[in-house]
Amino acid sequence: MITGALLVSPAAQADTGPATTRIDSVDRAAQGERVVVHLAVTCPAGATIKLDVTVTAANDTRIAQGSRVKRLDCTGVAQTTEMRVERDPVGAIFIVGQATARTVRKVCDSSACDVTAIDETIRIS
Repeated sequence: MITGALLVSPAAQADTGPATTRIDSVDRAAQGERVVVHLAVTCPAGATIKLDVTVTAANDTRIAQGSRVKRLDCTGVAQTTEMRVERDPVGAIFIVGQATARTVRKVCDSSACDVTAIDETIRIS
């Protein structure tokens, strides 16, 4: 299930052009201390994109959660990127199974920024 929310005016969208992000896979690493999120990203050449990914998963009666922010220069063609999301040390470790991911992308060019949030169900492998 994928849901999204547009957080700025539609006029700003036209200035930054179409942008897409897609989580291709999420792998458990370091005995559950982190997950590695593999994303496909497309955004207009000359713009920049800031990705903020938060992964949340249940581990028995506890919650594993972590966030990571990354900035990329847009090329106008599809790019892949990897984000190593460390768990919050107060929470549980990540385990293999279903989780949720919230990706907030902020695409900016010289005249405007477009912010979009996407919530999706993922699987940690």
